[in-house]
Amino acid sequence: MMLSRCLHCFRQQSCTQLKNVVSTSMKSVFRGSGICASVGVWTGCSLSILQLARLKAAEPVYPTAKLQPPDPSTLTHEYLMRSAAALTVDSAITLLSQTTLATIHLEQEYAKIVSTLTSLLEYETLVLGNAPEEERVAQLIIQQRVELEDKRRQLQNIEVALLAVQHLIESAAEAAYQTGAEAATVAAQERLQLAQNQLELVRTESRQADSRLNQLQTQTIHKVGEMIKEAEESSNETQS
Repeated sequence: MMLSRCLHCFRQQSCTQLKNVVSTSMKSVFRGSGICASVGVWTGCSLSILQLARLKAAEPVYPTAKLQPPDPSTLTHEYLMRSAAALTVDSAITLLSQTTLATIHLEQEYAKIVSTLTSLLEYETLVLGNAPEEERVAQLIIQQRVELEDKRRQLQNIEVALLAVQHLIESAAEAAYQTGAEAATVAAQERLQLAQNQLELVRTESRQADSRLNQLQTQTIHKVGEMIKEAEESSNETQS
C-alpha cells in the first residue's frame, strides 16, 4: 500500500513538472504574439497547440525598419550647392510659367478688344449718314479704344517682368550647370523654349488683329474723306 501511494505521488509530481516545462516552452514560443496570456498550464489551456501555431503563423510580420542617421560625409559643399542650384531652377521655372500664362491671357484679351473695335469700325462705315446710330457707334468705339490702351499698358508692364524672368532662368540654368546639376539646366532650357513658342503664337495672333485694324482704319478714313468731298461738291453745285 505504501509503495502504491509513493508511485502515485511520484507520477503526480512528474506530471506537474512536465506541465510547467510545457507551459514555459509555449510562453517562450508565443512571447510577443498577443496570446501569451492564453497559454497556461497544460490542462487549463483554452486553445490547442495546433490552434496557437496557426494563429502565430497568421500574424502579420512587421519588420522593424531602423532609421539611419544621415551620413555627414555626403553633405559636402558640392552637394549642398548642387541642391540649392536645382531648387533655384525650380523656383525660376515656376515664376516663368506664371508670368507666361499672365502674358498669354493679356495678349488674348488684347486681340479680342481689337477684333471688337474692328467690327465696330466696319459697322460705322455702314451707318454713315444716320446721325443717331453714328453717335451710338462712336461712343462704343471710344470705349473700346480706352480699353485697348489700358491693355497695351498692361502688356508693356508684363513684358518688362517677363524679360527679367527670362534673364533669371538663364542665370539659374548657368549656375546649375556650373555646380553639376545638368538635369536642372536641361529642364530650364526646355521650359524657356516652350514659353517662347507659346508667346510667339499668341503674339502672332495679336499682330494679325492689329494689322486688320490698321487697314480698316485707313479704309474708313479714305471713305469718310470721299464722303466729305462728295458732300462739299454737292453743296457747291447747289449754291451755283
